[in-house]
This record gives sequence, C-alpha cells and structure tokens, in this order.
Amino acid sequence: MFRISNLIYLYFILLSFAPIVCFLDYSTVDQGFYKIYGGTLLLISLALLIRKGVNNSRFDGLVLAALVVYAYYLGWDIVLQKGTYARKGFVFDAFVNPFLHIACLIYVVDNYKIPESLINILMKIFIGTIMASFVVSLIQFVHDPFFFAPDELAAYARKMGAADDAFEVRRTSVFGYIGMLEVSQSFLPIVALVSAYYAKVKHKIPFVWLIMGLVVVFATNSRFVQVGFLMTLMPLLILGKNKWRTLLIISFATPIIVLLFVQVLVFTGFDIDGYIQNRILANSASTRLLAFEIFQKFFGQNPWFGSGVHLSNEVIVALAGRSSQIHVGYLAHLYSYGIIGSFFAFVFWFLIARRFYRTAKITQFWGSFIGMGVFLWANVTLVYYIIFTYGLMMSFLFDRYYWNKHYEETIKEDA
Repeated sequence: MFRISNLIYLYFILLSFAPIVCFLDYSTVDQGFYKIYGGTLLLISLALLIRKGVNNSRFDGLVLAALVVYAYYLGWDIVLQKGTYARKGFVFDAFVNPFLHIACLIYVVDNYKIPESLINILMKIFIGTIMASFVVSLIQFVHDPFFFAPDELAAYARKMGAADDAFEVRRTSVFGYIGMLEVSQSFLPIVALVSAYYAKVKHKIPFVWLIMGLVVVFATNSRFVQVGFLMTLMPLLILGKNKWRTLLIISFATPIIVLLFVQVLVFTGFDIDGYIQNRILANSASTRLLAFEIFQKFFGQNPWFGSGVHLSNEVIVALAGRSSQIHVGYLAHLYSYGIIGSFFAFVFWFLIARRFYRTAKITQFWGSFIGMGVFLWANVTLVYYIIFTYGLMMSFLFDRYYWNKHYEETIKEDA
C-alpha cells in the first residue's frame, strides 16, 4: 500500500543529494532547484493535507506567517506587474515560488512522524557531502576555481574581473549548480547539524569533518562565510559537564589547526601575505557604510510599502559605481518592501529562530538554531531573503525530530 510517509522519506533523502541532482538537472532539462524540490514539495504537502484532512492536521503559527510573507511578495508582483504574469500565471508561480514552498515544508515536517533511521542516514550523507566538498574545493583552490561549476558562474566572474584574481574569485565547491550562495546558506547549516549531532549523540568533537569544512569556507574567499563557520562550532560547547573545559579545548585546538593549515598553504606556494592584505584586510566596510547612506537618503520616499524594486534609477545614480546594491540585507529589504513588508518578513525570521531556540534550549540540539543564525548573520553583509535552501530545510527537519523525540520521552516518563 502506498504511503505518503514513504514519499516524504524519499524526498528528504533526495534533498540531501541536491548538489548532484542539480548538476544532473543542469546537464539535462535545466529546471533549477526551486522547480525540482519546491514543486515536488508543493504536491507532497497537498497530498498530505488531503490524506490527513484539515481537522487532523497540525498548523503551526509559523505556517501562517510564511503564507503572509508569500502573499505580500506576490502582491507586490501583481501590483507592479513585474513578475507574476511573466511567470505564466499563479499556478506556475506556485510551483517555483520559494516563499510558498517554505510554508509547505513547515506543514510537512510538522505533520510527519520523522523516523530515527532517516536522521541517521542523512547524517551519513552530510558527512559524505563535507568530504566531497573538501575534495572539490581543493581542486578549485589549486587547479581551476570553476571546476564543477556552471558556465554562468565563470562568465559572471569574468564580467566582474574576479576570474583571474585568486583573492577575489568565489569558489562554490560542490554547490555551484544550486546557487552562488549555497556554501553559506546550505553548507554551513549542514556543518552546524553535524557539529550538534556529534555533540549530543556522539559526545565528541568531529575534528576531521570540521577541518575539511574549514578548507571549504577558506576557499570561498568570503569573509562572512568564514565568520559563519565559527558559529557552527558553538554546538560543541554542550559537550561534557564542564563547558569551560570544552571551550578551552576548542580555543586551543582551533589556532593549532589554523597554523597547520597555513603551513600547508605555504608549502604549496600560496601567497599568505597577499591573501591577508588583499582579502582579509581589504576595505569592504565602505560599501556597508554606503548602504546606510543610501538608505537614509531614499527610504523616506516610500517608507510604508517600499519602492517595490531592488534598485531604482535614483539609487543606481547615487551609488555611482561604488557598490552594486544596498549591501545590507535588512536595509535593502526595508527600502524595497517598506516597513509593513519588512515587519512581516522580519517577524517570520524571528519566529523561526525562536522555534529553533526553544528546541535547542530543551533538547540541547543547537544545530538548527545555529543554521538560522547563519542566515540572519548573512543579511548583515549581503542581500538574501530565501530560506528555502536545502541546508535550512534540513534544519527544520532536525529541529522537529528532536522536539518530537523530547515530547514522546516526556509522555513516557509521565505515564
């Protein structure tokens, strides 16, 4: 007999192979991550709703918040006639819109009894993903920065003059066929899940996987990714009864690992001094200060509902080539969608973080909370509002699994 639970199980297994699936998709039908995983999840959520019925389904307030954000963004598309009709109407939009898909995801994980076997399999696949990312990043680092990357990414790098600059080129490891920012929005949440799993279940520090992860984030040349990687180490602080002892171990081990890594780079001929001067110490703070300047100048023109566009002609003129955009996600969102739209989005993000924090506080599984923290941190330095990434999707799954497990254990104790 067909079970929707089996289909959901298979969906998350295939989701964990997203880098490979998206590569195969790019090489064949070229539909993209949102159509493949979002459209499929939309159908699964509808099938689950029909099977369970409205009265027997669990609807968290987070689902409503996600739908409100989706409706606001869709409304702006309709009012401005810049997206909905061009995407062939509402039905087509439903299959490709990540803001609707995240609502579907929340509904599915809230109404699915997540088996422990799925969590164990996913963790093994995550470790394999870290290993594969490490190998590909090494090849991109020492041989070809666009190895296992789509042609459009290389073309964009050349257009921006970064293709031949070892300190500016963005290496995407195995995630390039999903998106340019997936190292931060998927890989880092996965590393956080692995760290939290090892801390809670294995009671040890996964040094090997973390070292491999360090290589991947170093190769990206993205400082916000490198800082985000440090956040993924935080779940390890729950190890043992003496958290200060664990903190000291991590504090001493991290510099030693970094120094060893630096020595390996020097041995390979990498210009460490040049990297420090041209990348680590590069003056990018000016673009963030410019974001505040531009925001202060133009936000007042449409404060409540926003400009409705990411960049107006006035803003482009004011930027004068000094930056490609308002380079702070929160300010850019306020400018584009106004106070009302930003209120809906920011509250939704806060509710996700609060849900993950609640689970972490009770169960001591901090991986999902840290994954969302990486997303929130990213928008301090870039513009990215899509939570429907496979790393954050897995964060929802793991959060709900540990919350359900705690709830079931509590009932058994009270019985």
